[in-house]
Amino acid sequence: MKMIIGGSFQGKTDYARRKYPGIAWADGRDCPYDAVRTCEGIYHLEAYIRRAMQEKEGRQYLDLLCGLSKINPGIVVISDEIGYGLVPADPFERRYRETAGRICTRLAADAEQVDRIVCGIGTAIKTRRRDMCEEAAPEVLKEVRCDRIPPEEIEKKSFEIITEELKDTPLVPGTEAIVKRCIHTSADFEYAKNLVFSENAVEKIQEAVKNGASIVTDTQMGKAGINKNRLKKYGGQVYCFMSDEDVAIEAKRRGLTRAAVSMEKAAKLDAKLIFAVGNAPTALIRLYELIREGRLLPEAVIAVPVGFVNVVQSKELILTLKDTPYIVARGRKGGSNIAACICNAFLYMME
Repeated sequence: MKMIIGGSFQGKTDYARRKYPGIAWADGRDCPYDAVRTCEGIYHLEAYIRRAMQEKEGRQYLDLLCGLSKINPGIVVISDEIGYGLVPADPFERRYRETAGRICTRLAADAEQVDRIVCGIGTAIKTRRRDMCEEAAPEVLKEVRCDRIPPEEIEKKSFEIITEELKDTPLVPGTEAIVKRCIHTSADFEYAKNLVFSENAVEKIQEAVKNGASIVTDTQMGKAGINKNRLKKYGGQVYCFMSDEDVAIEAKRRGLTRAAVSMEKAAKLDAKLIFAVGNAPTALIRLYELIREGRLLPEAVIAVPVGFVNVVQSKELILTLKDTPYIVARGRKGGSNIAACICNAFLYMME
């Protein structure tokens, strides 16, 4: 079995046709489910997996995929890489992402050749067949059990694993769900140690949401990842002003970042506001200044930007705000996905 992976629209199919000419291909978007038993190649495997999860007659084929190298050893498989970026708010999309990832992990382990395509250029990341039980990390591969875990159980199983691995790690009472969701989003257990909560921060944030508070983010990615339907139930909405033309013009005129100016624009809203910053330390610094100047009184600040320049320092500034509820990821780690998942965590806790 050969496997070709890569991001969407990176030229995987053209690469495959050049490398494996004369193959009769099946299209995972609409081919019969049974085609994988006999076809010479299949592209859009990620779409095949989605269909199989959504349609009753297709679910049995999820198990079949994990043994594809034995059923159809000569097949060439092409799949988009699923799982980068934000953790989706929709439960099915989260199950789909994990299922596709587990299946592709199993296929790659069984394949004798795996190529990754970026901008039409292929890089061989595996060039010989490997026995799962003889790998350098066999225990990890043994955990790839996509043929045993129903898709709807994957998230539940993930949180069970997180809880087990945390064991006796001390967590602030009432913050456990947020910490675990950050770990679930990033697979990084350091969030159990680096997340800092002001006193009663979770309760104060939830109370603000119940009173109609809206959320302001510093990226469109963060905005996209927040469950807006749940927030809307309480009268709130999600704002991001980073792409606004007036923000860009003002930032250029004053020599500031758009992130800083977008915080100023948010401060003018006549609304209760929770700020969720996952990317720009300049947004946090401007928030700190606006709060200290008395021009802004936010319901809370979620400070989790990722990176190196002024990231640590900007977070430490937020930790000095005694009258502002906050959730801060100390250190360099964070991101828009973490900002969004924290927002979703306290929204889910309110159900």
